[in-house]
Amino acid sequence: MTPRPQPATGSASGKVILFGEHAVVYGAPAIAVPINGLRATATFTPAVDPSSELEIVADSIALNTRLSNLATDHPLAAAVLETLRSLAIPNPPAGKLQVQSTIPAAAGLGSSAAVTIALARALAASLSRELTPHAAAHIAQSVETLQHGTASGIDPTVIAHNT
Repeated sequence: MTPRPQPATGSASGKVILFGEHAVVYGAPAIAVPINGLRATATFTPAVDPSSELEIVADSIALNTRLSNLATDHPLAAAVLETLRSLAIPNPPAGKLQVQSTIPAAAGLGSSAAVTIALARALAASLSRELTPHAAAHIAQSVETLQHGTASGIDPTVIAHNT
């Protein structure tokens, strides 16, 4: 009997910018710190049937669908695709990716970067790939730029370097 594939989990904290909130986008200095009490978590459970597709579940936004059903610029699809590109994985793995977050969205606390980094960490772990903080920040920065246009990089940097 083949052992059932084990789930892999990744998480990432929120962050708060104490000084320089908007000016940092234009290259001015800022001070930001992680908020460990607020976290995004992603768990990837490999499918038993390798011909299955990648299913993404995010209850907080009432999402339960296959990756192939999402536009490539959807935040979660973009995070998955950028992670796979960064890890040199040509095709999405078969399984279920469950995303949860206690970080309020659109509150300036780094929710989108944290979700991307948690998701990237879960996928990398499930594929037995190393994901450095620098690589995680780069993935999140790419997704942040796609979603928000100009992005300073402070959210991905602070969040990715906090474990």
